[in-house]
Amino acid sequence: MKYPKISEIKSALFVQPHPDDNEIGAGGLIAYLRKKEIPVYSVTVTKGDGGGGNLSPEEISQIRSKEAVEAARVLDQEYLGNLGYTNLNPGTVEEIALDLVKMIRKYKPDAIFSIDGNLENEIHPAHLRVAAAVDMAFFRSGQKTYPFEDQILHDDAFYPRILGKYFTDKDNTILDISSYYDLKLKAIQAHESQVDQEFLAALEGYFQLQALESPYEKVERFKLLYREHTHAFAIPATHKKYLMNE
Repeated sequence: MKYPKISEIKSALFVQPHPDDNEIGAGGLIAYLRKKEIPVYSVTVTKGDGGGGNLSPEEISQIRSKEAVEAARVLDQEYLGNLGYTNLNPGTVEEIALDLVKMIRKYKPDAIFSIDGNLENEIHPAHLRVAAAVDMAFFRSGQKTYPFEDQILHDDAFYPRILGKYFTDKDNTILDISSYYDLKLKAIQAHESQVDQEFLAALEGYFQLQALESPYEKVERFKLLYREHTHAFAIPATHKKYLMNE
């Protein structure tokens, strides 16, 4: 089975470890989907209580929560808030996954996106934990017996069709975001507490690198998988080209 196409996505949930991850990693895709009037939901796992300099964790989390709301407004996505986890209470993979399963069953997204926890050199604990939780939620959300300790059948069980990864070095999909780049940048700039000119310049260099060897000026790269691609069946690296869409 070939990899999914972005053009077939009917609705999407974007899960970010911190406020601003979705905009940096997939803001162009979010803008693209909303331009096509496709429902887009986003949620932040943590309160964003780090990265505040001289501000207290509570002060910076309040600021970043407001910034996340503004960034979502810029991209016209439905922001579902944060799950309340913090540096002091980061949550386990299982706890975060259960929260996400409940959200998936409520909103029933066709696709769910987050960061790629298998990115080479990725060591941020929250990124690794959230990536693993999203994978678990994608796997468990359609199982009527999950969570198992409930000892009941959940009739609202629902499987998203597509698992998407951004911040990946194993992409199988490139999206031309040239016409959405300014909107993506505006959403990133909504996170004022985290953005300065040096950071924006670094991002510009990163985005230019992403577009190298593509026919486009600005791109985002994703790994898109159907459920059938996520369990057991290994495909040799030399053969993956046969699963690519033209």
